[in-house]
Amino acid sequence: MESVGFRMGPFRLMDLIGVDTNLAVTTSVYEGLGRPPRFEPHPVQINKVAQGHNGRKSGQGFYDYTQSPA
Repeated sequence: MESVGFRMGPFRLMDLIGVDTNLAVTTSVYEGLGRPPRFEPHPVQINKVAQGHNGRKSGQGFYDYTQSPA
């Protein structure tokens, strides 16, 4: 996404706002709309949160933030 002009891709955005926050919103929308299959939270999101990989705030999400920039 970044290579075609977007400031960041969807996974970097999830890491920025928090994978746990994204999962909570996704779950809320899914439940609020009567559980339509197309809005069901993805197992990857659920697993990331269960592992504590909540994005930048935890140092690990879809990307690793434990290394300091050079």
